[in-house]
Amino acid sequence: MICGFLQTGIMVTEPGLEEELLRRIESRDAGSVLDFTRRLEPSDTSLTISQLPEMEQDVFWQLLIVADSEFAADLAEHFPDDYAEDLIEDMDTDSAAKLLDHFDSDEQVEILSRLDEEQSEQILDKMSDEESEDVERRLQYERYTAGALMMTEILVFPHGASREEMTRSLRENYDLHRSYEHRYIFEVDDRNHWMGSIPMRKLVYAPASEDPSTLYGPHIQPVQATDDLERLRAIFDRVDHSVVPVLDSAGVLVGALTRAAVHEAVAKRQEEQLMQFGGVIGGEELRIMPFTTRCLKRLAFLMPSILLSYLAVGVIALYEPVIEQITTLAIFLPMVANLSGAAGNQAVAVSIRELTLGLIDKRQLGRVLGKEVMLGLLNGLVIGLVLGLIAFLMRREEGIRLPIVLAVSYTISSMVAVCVGGCLPLVMKRLGVDPAMLSSPILTTMTDMASFFMVLSLASQLLL
Repeated sequence: MICGFLQTGIMVTEPGLEEELLRRIESRDAGSVLDFTRRLEPSDTSLTISQLPEMEQDVFWQLLIVADSEFAADLAEHFPDDYAEDLIEDMDTDSAAKLLDHFDSDEQVEILSRLDEEQSEQILDKMSDEESEDVERRLQYERYTAGALMMTEILVFPHGASREEMTRSLRENYDLHRSYEHRYIFEVDDRNHWMGSIPMRKLVYAPASEDPSTLYGPHIQPVQATDDLERLRAIFDRVDHSVVPVLDSAGVLVGALTRAAVHEAVAKRQEEQLMQFGGVIGGEELRIMPFTTRCLKRLAFLMPSILLSYLAVGVIALYEPVIEQITTLAIFLPMVANLSGAAGNQAVAVSIRELTLGLIDKRQLGRVLGKEVMLGLLNGLVIGLVLGLIAFLMRREEGIRLPIVLAVSYTISSMVAVCVGGCLPLVMKRLGVDPAMLSSPILTTMTDMASFFMVLSLASQLLL
């Protein structure tokens, strides 16, 4: 992207970049907008565009596509996928197709898979035949599988091709192959079945007398197009190769997967899970997204939380007479609940991370329980004693029974919280629900209910 933003000796660094860009947009001069954008420093480009009002951002991209659709695509690819999705969703079909034609194949699939089916089909119809056919093939694979993450721009030669034929083809098609994966050349038979690979460095450095058949070989093991992200990550953790061929169920070579693409997908999924854990539906939100979209994403999380919160408060309502007689409990109830929730969230975070790394399976509930219960007991005793000491120092006149109630109730609540928190992501995974999306609100409700019940039930027995 840096080479696209800079021109030798020319940079725009003066203040008021947004105002200057806005002025050029208002002039509707596509060439002027392109020239200004090219001269922006890389560090200023995304910030300057994101500061534009929503309507002007739409006009900016339309003008940029008219002036240079390839540059526009290069720029758009360096924004988050959810921004690119909203951008293309609001465009007319012709502009969206022109822009997507220049996206990398993996990015095309990522964006189109997020759009509704009707709009996606309309855009595909407007794209070039070669690009649309490639995308349609890749859309059959689930997100975060090798088929969805692979590159289809790869160097393929038929079995028996000589080194002279390969080098001549590479030179003659230099412009076509500029965006291709160049680290390996792949050999296929007449039915496009993968037969082997030649590292490009071998093709270049091997003696001229070396026959290609001796250079080809299974230097890299293929993966299946349906392999999921956990398996792909594990494969790249075990091998030193930066690229692996991707085969379909019939052994046909359909693309190549890079280590960088897998690492990017892992980082993207972890970022989405973090956002989901924070209550953002879909795991993606930026303040440059449309206001209505952002509102709906947040409301979709907050509205069900009303019911969950009501369930937790219902426990307090059952023991309202206890609180009326022992008002001190109102001070400590939130402390016990918050600390229990924090302990549960720690267990959730560990389970989600281990699921992501492939270190636990969704069926290993017993193992998780065994690892968490003693930890919850020990930490619960320590924190419970601290809570009891705080209660004693604050309310000495009420004796030792209140500290005992708090210490015991937190110890039990801590064990419940870590066990539920550790197992809940595995249960969600088995049900086919993203663990990060629902674990947090459900866990909060369950830990609050358990904490309130333990404190109030023990208090009703020991303090009244």
